[in-house]
This record gives sequence, structure tokens and C-alpha cells, in this order.
Amino acid sequence: MSITIEDISKQLQISVSTVSKALNGYKDVSPKTRDLVVTTAKELGYQPNMAARNLRRGRTDKIGLLINNSIQYVSEYLGEVISGLALTAEEQGSNILLYTAVTEKSDILAICRNREVDGLIVIWSDVTDGTIDLIHSEGIPFVVYGRRVESDEISYVAPDNYNGALVVTQHLIELGHEKIAFTTRPELGTTNEDRFAGYTDALIDAGIPIRPEYIIETKIESGSGYKAMQELLRLPDRPTALFAIHDLLAVGAMRCAQEQGLNIPVDIAIAGFDGLLPSMTTKSEITTVKQPLQDMAQKSMEMLLSRIDQGSTEAKQITYPTELIIRAST
Repeated sequence: MSITIEDISKQLQISVSTVSKALNGYKDVSPKTRDLVVTTAKELGYQPNMAARNLRRGRTDKIGLLINNSIQYVSEYLGEVISGLALTAEEQGSNILLYTAVTEKSDILAICRNREVDGLIVIWSDVTDGTIDLIHSEGIPFVVYGRRVESDEISYVAPDNYNGALVVTQHLIELGHEKIAFTTRPELGTTNEDRFAGYTDALIDAGIPIRPEYIIETKIESGSGYKAMQELLRLPDRPTALFAIHDLLAVGAMRCAQEQGLNIPVDIAIAGFDGLLPSMTTKSEITTVKQPLQDMAQKSMEMLLSRIDQGSTEAKQITYPTELIIRAST
């Protein structure tokens, strides 16, 4: 037989409302009474009905993470992000629910309308503006992680993709490279736009022409970086450097170049973006632009929980600086 707050009330000869307030930390209960209630509850083996408690509060104390299929190719990235999110959520008494492979409009609407969670962190590498608008229209608190959103009404936390790309391209130019290739990835939305803009602006500022044949479109799939390098090496006038839009593409490109007998960085220099572990486990450790994944994740969760607690609809946009890590590949 489960113990109820009514049993505690009878045991202590105090009102049910006082017991309830004491167990829920209300300030209008004296410390002495609160301690007595809590101690008695433990002695009797009382277990609160969290479902009923959350129903009364209008809260679930759960945060949903929306993750799409393509994120499987950057598992280390996701691991660091989830670690930062979970740490902050747990510190503030919330748990996390993972929603993976959520791409259909009906799935997104079900998550928003079932109210299984108090809010959402959207970690989609290729999240579209239409998807963001759909979630926003449902009125559920949410924060977009990892990419800039072109709307003043949407909260997001993102790295400074533009300046990160600008700095790494300038680094390659300072080393004497003028034939610098770039791997685009349109599926990454504003992330791709910002990194491409940093790359092109660095070339323009240095008076170096932008050569369309050096700009290779890639997909979110295994081996895409390898294929991009194959395409570049088939050009009559090969590039002397490559800036890959993220580290896993750079790793694949490096493998291809080495299999072709090229010396890195003598024959071709390679740089990436993100600062993931794979960039350090190649024969020539890869120069990269590191973004503070855990710090951004923790800030995202703090922002979301604050919106939930305060019932605020005010949007916030935060951009984190990145850091150029120079390694052997350049």
C-alpha cells in the first residue's frame, strides 16, 4: 500500500495542505515544520506521484532534443552537444528526451501538441526555415542549436561561422596559397552560407579570384570528402589548398590525397572546421576552426529553461567566437 500525503497529515496531526506545501518547498511553511514533514515522509516511505504533481504544475520537467538522421555522421559532435545539454538540464531538475529521425511535418506537430516536454532544443544540421516556422507557430518554447536563424523571433546559439571561415582562409593565404578550394554543403543552410562568405571574402580581400571549379558541393553521406578531393585532383590546374566545411570532410579528403601519393602539406594543404577528435587522429593532424560545443550547449539549455520558467516569449540570439587551431596539415 502506497503512502499518501493524507497518511502523513494524520501521522503529524497537521493539515494536508501544510504537508503538501512542506514537501514542495513553499516559503510560508516554517523550517521546523518542513523538516518534520520531510523526515516523516522518508520514514513512512512516501513516494510523490510525479505525474499528478506535474499535471498540477503544468510542467513535465522534460526537454526534447530534435535530431535528424544526418547527424549520425557527426557522432562526436552530437556527443559533446548532448553532454552539455544534459549536464545543465539535470542541474536544474529536468530530464532529456531524444527525438531522432524526425523529419515529417506530422511528427513535429505531434511532438509540439502532445506536450510530452516543456520545450525543445533543435539540433538539425539541415533544419529548414519552414520547420522552424512550424515549431514557432505551435507556441512551444524552443532554441535552435548550432546555426544562425534569419528571424528576430527565434532564439538560437551558434558559432561565429563567418569569422571562423575568414580566419582559416586568411591563414592559408598567408602561407602563400592562392589556389584554395572549398567544399560547400547547401543542406547546412546558414552555416554553409556563413562559412562560404568567410572563404570568399578572404579571397576578395587578398585580390585572389574566386574560381568556380574549386568550389565542390558535398552531401551529408559517408565518403563525401574523399569524392570531393578526387574531383579536385582531376582538374588540370589543381588547387594547392583545401578548406573543408567541416572536419570529417577534411579527413576524407586527406585520405584520398595520401592514397594518391601526395605529401601534406607540401603538395596540398588541408583545413577543416569544428575541432572534432577525428581531425587529430590522421597522419597529419588537421588544422581546424574549433567551436565551443559544450559551452554553446549549456547556454542553449539555460536559455530554454529560463524561457520556460519565466513564461517569456522574448527571443535571444547568441554567437560564440571560434578559435583557429593550426596543425601539421597546413
